[in-house]
Amino acid sequence: MNKIKLTNEQIAEFNENGYVIAKGYFNDKEVARLQEVAYNDPRLHSDAWHQKDSTGAVSKVCIWQETTDDLYSMFSRSRRLIDSCEQIIGEEMYHTSTKVMMKESKVGGAWEWHQDFGYWHHDNLMLYPKAISCMVAISEATKENGCLQVLKASHKLGRLNHNKTGDQKGAELKFVEEAMKTLELVYVELEPGDTLFFDCNLLHKSNQNKSDNPRWSMISAYNAMSNQPFEENEAEYFPLNRVDDDAIINWKAS
Repeated sequence: MNKIKLTNEQIAEFNENGYVIAKGYFNDKEVARLQEVAYNDPRLHSDAWHQKDSTGAVSKVCIWQETTDDLYSMFSRSRRLIDSCEQIIGEEMYHTSTKVMMKESKVGGAWEWHQDFGYWHHDNLMLYPKAISCMVAISEATKENGCLQVLKASHKLGRLNHNKTGDQKGAELKFVEEAMKTLELVYVELEPGDTLFFDCNLLHKSNQNKSDNPRWSMISAYNAMSNQPFEENEAEYFPLNRVDDDAIINWKAS
C-alpha cells in the first residue's frame, strides 16, 4: 500500500506557521474503529484526570506513556505520524505520551493559553524544543464545542514563562496579549480523522464547550531521541516499534 506522510509543502507550512492540518489523514473506516473503541472504553473515564480551568469547569484527560498492542497504539505507533515528525525535526523520534481529551457537552472546561514546551521543559526536563504533538480528531471539533485555537507562527517567540491557572499551567498573559496584537488567531476546526501537527512552542488554547456536542480528540506526542530528559524523572523512555499504515484496519481486539 502507498505510504501516508506529510508532503514537502505541508512540512514547509508547519515550519512557517508552527502547525499544519492534514485533512482526512485517517480515513473514515479507521476513525470509525477509534470511535467505537474510545466511546465504549470505561477506562478512559475511570483513569481520567479532571482538569479545572480558571473558572472551575472541568475537562477530562486520560494519559499514558507506554505503547502496547491496543488500538490507540496502532495510531501512536503508526509510521504516518512518527515518520512525518522525523521529517520535520530531522532526527529519530520517540513516543512520550498519548492522551484522550474528553470535553463533554455543556460542561467541558477551557484550556488556558499555553505552550506544551512551557511545562515539558521543566516537568520532563527537555532541554530543547524538539517535540511535536499530533492531534487526531475523534469527533468533530468546532468553534461551538471548544475547538483548539492557535496563534499562528507563535512558535517563533520561543518558550514563555508559565504560571498555575486552576489545575493547569498557562503562559504569562501579558506576553500572550502582546503576541495577539500581531499574530493571527486561528480556530482549528476539524472533522473526525483530520490530524493537527503542532510545534511544542506553539501557543494554543480552547474555550469551554457550551454546545450540545462533545469534543473528543487523541493527542500523541513525540520527542527527539537526542532530547531525552537529562535527569531521571517520571518521563520514562519506552521502546517504540512503529507499525505500517494498515495496522488500524487489521487490528483485532485480544
